[in-house]
Amino acid sequence: MIPSFQKLTRPIAYLYLSFILMVLYFPFIIMAVLSFQGPRGGHTFPMRDTSTIWYWKLFNPGKLTEYSDVGEFLGDYLGALQRSLLLAVITLIISTVFALMAAQAFRRGFRGSNGIFYLWLLGIIVPGITVSLGSALIVQSLDIVPHWLTTGLAVHVVWTLPFSLVVFLMFFNRFDSSLEDAALTLGATHWQAFRHVTLPLMQPAVLTSMLFAFTLSLDEFQRSLLITGNEQTLPVMVMASVTTRVTPTLYALGTLTTLLSFVVVGGYLVLMTLSLRRSRRADMAS
Repeated sequence: MIPSFQKLTRPIAYLYLSFILMVLYFPFIIMAVLSFQGPRGGHTFPMRDTSTIWYWKLFNPGKLTEYSDVGEFLGDYLGALQRSLLLAVITLIISTVFALMAAQAFRRGFRGSNGIFYLWLLGIIVPGITVSLGSALIVQSLDIVPHWLTTGLAVHVVWTLPFSLVVFLMFFNRFDSSLEDAALTLGATHWQAFRHVTLPLMQPAVLTSMLFAFTLSLDEFQRSLLITGNEQTLPVMVMASVTTRVTPTLYALGTLTTLLSFVVVGGYLVLMTLSLRRSRRADMAS
């Protein structure tokens, strides 16, 4: 009875999985196709010829051609992408380091840890536009010039830090602390136990925290809206451009950033696989 039931449900599960994958990736395929519209093409079907002019415009911001018009947005998308990538990398480093330190403190326990933990989670609970507006008012009252690498970085860290902390706490919940105790019993210092025992075993948590922080920072719009200054991040610039005139340049940009996301996720999976294999080898050796 059970094998026959599994034979019946397996095709349904595969169909459901195929449907989910189609919903997720079909818009990307449409966007990639429309990015090769002809010079006079719009942002919908049917396509008017094919060309790579929209990729050329993406890599040559501000340069007019015979096909350019008055309503076309000529923003430096690649410059905004570079700023967003740099901001995301710095954010993931700061969030991962501070979240690991905080998780170490929370797992040991200290007075007032519960209140501080829920206070830490306010970065997730408070609406993003509220954080952006409040931060902008504070910066203005202190006569601080908003900049994506200062005030923008602070807001992004506040946003990503709780996620990184939750990731580390989840991994520490399954962590065998007797391994640290054994290292301390054998004469290792607390730093040596952390460096040679805790940190290697927490590599999957470190990679997961870095991926969360990177993707959340790269895609953040609401918290960046009023606090990044004149040099905008990519999400802010994209939202500004769609209020004027949408061109296939945005589709070219979306195609490249999506491919970049696939590369990041692929790199994460490779590193995670290597980390898990290393952990299994260490367990077998012990």
